[in-house]
Amino acid sequence: MKNILNILIILLTFSVQGQISESWNLNIDSYTHNSSNYASKFPPIEIAEFSNGDNVVLSQNGTLVKLNANGEIIWRNEIKTCAQQRILIDSNDYIIFSCGTEITKFDSNGEIIWNKDYSNIFSKKYLTFDAITSDNGNLYVAGHFFHSKHICQLSIDKNGNVLWKTKFKQDVDYEFSFLPPKQIVVFDNTIFILAHHYTKSNSFLYSSNLKGKKRKEKQVDFKIKKIKSFENSLFALGHLNNLKDKLIFGKVDEGLELSNISELKLPRNLEYNENSTGWATKPPTKEEFEREYITAYNVNDFEFLNTKNLLIVGNSSGKPWILNLNLDNGITWNWDIADDRYFKFDNKYTSHYYVLYSINQVGNKYLISGISEEQDDQENRFVKYVNLFVREIEMEK
Repeated sequence: MKNILNILIILLTFSVQGQISESWNLNIDSYTHNSSNYASKFPPIEIAEFSNGDNVVLSQNGTLVKLNANGEIIWRNEIKTCAQQRILIDSNDYIIFSCGTEITKFDSNGEIIWNKDYSNIFSKKYLTFDAITSDNGNLYVAGHFFHSKHICQLSIDKNGNVLWKTKFKQDVDYEFSFLPPKQIVVFDNTIFILAHHYTKSNSFLYSSNLKGKKRKEKQVDFKIKKIKSFENSLFALGHLNNLKDKLIFGKVDEGLELSNISELKLPRNLEYNENSTGWATKPPTKEEFEREYITAYNVNDFEFLNTKNLLIVGNSSGKPWILNLNLDNGITWNWDIADDRYFKFDNKYTSHYYVLYSINQVGNKYLISGISEEQDDQENRFVKYVNLFVREIEMEK
């Protein structure tokens, strides 16, 4: 039986400037683009950790950077770009990079070991790899086919050879309503796949054994954004619905049911701006706005502080956002302070969008990646200025 914990937060104003300190910040890439919802559609920046504490960073702009623990660049490579790309470090400290239908294996110095294209591995065409992970020397990949309800899975050995492959159809209404894979995780000798779409509020969880057999699936009526393991259990975090005014957190069991569910109402974070360029028609009055528009959060990642406390990152109405959550008592503090270090425009025609994308614990500190976007309609309404960054933070005692 599900144990639903509804946490009602009455006082939601926190002063947390003293809770977080920044050790270093590194700008990885600066460029322009003209795509809408850029930071929501694809992972703009990803981090993977080597066994010695160094990290490799992949940017959507085609940059691969190795950093040491102090945020200093060891090497920097420019690589090919594609709309869907992912990165990981395997158990032998090799870098695995997926791009479209290709997978490239690099050594820790950034030299290519092998590169293979898997576009013809299935009879169905227009394949794209969406998520990749590794376990015991093998790679596990999830992808989709354009204009198709089918999702695919592959297992690949350390030399790039396909061990097995399979595909299956999603239980969705029509062809373009499919939910592409967002994450693949191996936990307890089971492959888990998370699928959702950035405009839809439902999600799918799939599981299979390490041969791609004995598949299970579960549709949930909220958007799961991330699944992670901690102390022999698998957990899921997401939004209750597309209104994004509530968080939902729970444990995923072997039947893909969520138990020990916590629902958390988030503090209001939208401010009325009559001059905003985002209104489709006549702007609402302040009273109408406060009645209809409540919150605008996006959850991207989380990290356990301990069994009862999480750090959650994302964006809060366009501002960088970190939430310290106690699963018994609710919000410990809520940090969403504007950061203008990358912005150069500031007038009524300017829009700023700032997202913290991932968080990983490194010793007693935390490595965070993010993206800032700036658009100035007075200068050029179709150009967005992008900065991708990595920073290290620590919690003040």
